[in-house]
Order: sequence, then C-alpha cells, then structure tokens
Amino acid sequence: MSATGTLLMALTSSPVVVVIAVAVFGFGFGVTQNATLTLMYSRVPAAGHGTVSALWNFAHDVGMGVGAVAFGWLAAGTGYPWAFALTGAAMLTALAPAWRDRRTGEGKRRGS
Repeated sequence: MSATGTLLMALTSSPVVVVIAVAVFGFGFGVTQNATLTLMYSRVPAAGHGTVSALWNFAHDVGMGVGAVAFGWLAAGTGYPWAFALTGAAMLTALAPAWRDRRTGEGKRRGS
C-alpha cells in the first residue's frame, strides 16, 4: 500500500489524488511499521527484544534520513512526479524478499 500511495503521488496535477495517495501511503506505512517490528520480535527469544527494538529503531531512523536526502536529490534532478514514480517502483522491490520469506517458511517463530 505504501508503494501504491507513492506511485499515486506522481499524479501531482490532481490535489484530490495526492490527498488520497498520501492517505494510502500513510496507512500502508503504519501497517508496515507494526508488521516488521512484530516479525522481528517473533524471531528472537524474549531476552532479545531489547536488541530488536534498538536495531529496528536505528534502521527506521537511518532509513528515513537517508531516504529523505536521496528523494531530495532525485527530485532535484527529475522533478517531483518522476521522483515519486521512481521511489514507488523502488519500494515494490521489498516484495521480493517478503514473498521469498513466506515461501521458504522463514516467517515461522524461532528462538522461543
């Protein structure tokens, strides 16, 4: 959903579409945040939850910062519509490891 919302943001000529796009993005982003943290917790024993929390927060904060700078550079070179379209397409690549993880059964609880 986040990738779809980002792709829709490329349609910057329509304020209504942009508002819908950011809502779709926000919903998907919120779900993804909770899902990834929960998945990480499920893969370690309770004693590792502090480490998981620290790693997840570090990755989230660094990703937001690096992503914002990279998007700014991209938008400066291509304009916002293309930057949103390219970013949305790049976000779709996250589906590959998720599908692989599901297919191989890696998502099952470990370490408990």
